[in-house]
Amino acid sequence: MRWWINGILLIILVVLVIPTFIVKGCSNDESTPIILETEDREDFDVLSIDIETIENEPSILIYDHINKKKMEIPLEQYVVGVVAAEMPASFHIEALKAQAVAARTLAIRKMRAYGGRGCSKYDTDVDMCTFYGHCQAWISDEEQKENWGADYIANRSKIVQAVEDTRGLILTYQGSPIEVFFYSTSNGKTEDASEVFSMQLPYYKVVDSFGEEDAPKFKEEFTFTRREFVDIFKKHYPNSKLTSKNIESQIRILNHTQSGRVGEILVGGIKLKGSEFRSIYGINSADFEFQFLKDKVIIYTTGYGHGVGMSQVGADRMAKEGKSYTDILNHYYIDVEIDMGY
Repeated sequence: MRWWINGILLIILVVLVIPTFIVKGCSNDESTPIILETEDREDFDVLSIDIETIENEPSILIYDHINKKKMEIPLEQYVVGVVAAEMPASFHIEALKAQAVAARTLAIRKMRAYGGRGCSKYDTDVDMCTFYGHCQAWISDEEQKENWGADYIANRSKIVQAVEDTRGLILTYQGSPIEVFFYSTSNGKTEDASEVFSMQLPYYKVVDSFGEEDAPKFKEEFTFTRREFVDIFKKHYPNSKLTSKNIESQIRILNHTQSGRVGEILVGGIKLKGSEFRSIYGINSADFEFQFLKDKVIIYTTGYGHGVGMSQVGADRMAKEGKSYTDILNHYYIDVEIDMGY
């Protein structure tokens, strides 16, 4: 009987020593993240959630522009950091999967190991930088912990799952990785790449993007004094005829693109594309209109981003309507294939 009693005592001790973890299930249909709970929430490092590196997985050389250092990391670990930086973790997991495929595609297209041109903004020998305005955003596991706080475990688990479920998959056109573009919020339609980047790409056409009207930046306004408005433009075009007194008569929208964004605009005798005007004034979208007041100019915008490719908010809305990540990608990127990239 003593061995039986000792066994009972041993089991009790083990139960008392081991921390309690509760795993709640995950449903793709309901986008319920895996949540790990523990009585000891202070030990974040022990609970760090990573993605497994497999034997044939390539590594990518990136430049962390915040910490000013080069890093070589496994590709899928990199994709986790991109999705964490580029799309809210609160989005539906199918939207996160679509973002993972897009991020991986962009990386492989630029990786020197696959014949890509790499990134030359900060260092000539890296594949990608972490500046969103040049390559694509990326944040480390430590930065994710800092950003998410108590939500770190749930958010990290959800994003790792999205990356794992799409491991290796990229978008291709006629056998090659596509030139990937994505952005935050559409104006209801996507834009043709030629209207923004002056290049024809067959997999970018104008398609509808529904259900984004409740997005935080769907409608916004930007206010400038009349003097500010003129000074900003003359920094780029000093010979413009624009003055604070003649603004109304010196601005004329010439045409709109198929998507409803401004195609060309005439400002002080200078003709420029709507996308360039957007860049000059730092406004959200090339879908804009004006209101001229006595002492100021107000620009009203619809949508947020250049409009080419996948709308991230649109992807979330499609996912919430039951669409899969493949449905989302095939909607925003026309006639592409979803293939293994390595």
